[in-house]
Amino acid sequence: MAFKTAEAKIAAREATAARKAQDAQARAAADQQKAAEREEAAFRASPVGQATSANEQGHGFFEIQLTVGSSQRDSTIWGSNNTSWNKAKTQTHAGTLSAIEAAGWRLENVGYIFVITGESSRDKFLASGQQTAVSGHTVGIYLFRNTDTANGARRTRTAAAPA
Repeated sequence: MAFKTAEAKIAAREATAARKAQDAQARAAADQQKAAEREEAAFRASPVGQATSANEQGHGFFEIQLTVGSSQRDSTIWGSNNTSWNKAKTQTHAGTLSAIEAAGWRLENVGYIFVITGESSRDKFLASGQQTAVSGHTVGIYLFRNTDTANGARRTRTAAAPA
């Protein structure tokens, strides 16, 4: 049985510490790479990321649908809307629309639709007829034109197109 000298034990500890440090650096680099990939995927899933991807692919138009408001209503047996159940929410997308324009798009057209998500109907109390309350959300449909197009012809890009 061979015994290690003090110098050999110190060298072995230093080698182990160096291996652990290298492993920790490799794990940190892998974690950083994964975080960057998650951040990029989250950006590409956002409206601005979708606009950027469409611009990179050379699309002439970009359409996005954003919820701009919602309304939740309920009718009561007394024949009027129950004000305690009325919930209306609005959202602003001015920052998102500005960022899309900064990504190389110009807002061309906007339309709005109301999407019904529910309906509550009851007979009126001590009266004829029915009371109906409709719930849903308002969607803005935004159409952008690519600002890299001039007179219908696409300008040449300095960066290579993706394969």
